Amino acid sequence: MEVRIKFIFIFFTLWAGVAHSQTRCPTGVQAGSAQCLPDAEEVSPPRPTGEWIKTWGAIANAVDTSKAWASIGMMSEKDARVDALDQCQSAGYKGCVVIITYRNQCVAMASPASGDGDSGMASAQDISIAKKNAINMCKKNGSTECSVIYSDCTKPVFRGF
Repeated sequence: MEVRIKFIFIFFTLWAGVAHSQTRCPTGVQAGSAQCLPDAEEVSPPRPTGEWIKTWGAIANAVDTSKAWASIGMMSEKDARVDALDQCQSAGYKGCVVIITYRNQCVAMASPASGDGDSGMASAQDISIAKKNAINMCKKNGSTECSVIYSDCTKPVFRGF
């Protein structure tokens, strides 16, 4: 019993040596005085107030070419469609058609390595999944070897209040 009391006494004596004061006081000033400063608190930076706006993308092509034009980061589906079509028509092609629209997603287009057969296109939440699905779609269209020729994602835009 006496050993236990000695151990407790030694423990609290040593532990008291590492106690920290609660205020920052100049030398010679008693804690609690008006000259003492409060302890510095770690304050996290303020969180920005606002909202994330999901954006749209679209891909258009023309019937008389194998080229395609992409629009990303648009605020509406209509804006994405119009932008992709404008790019196609500005290049001098007629018969431009939007072939896919997507919101807050990724898109990928895969083309046959041989140049024969139809391309594959897919959208997904993740770019790696979109690429994989586009290659699989290309292969379902009759090609044995396909590679990704385009991939991109729409990115949300932060609008502060």
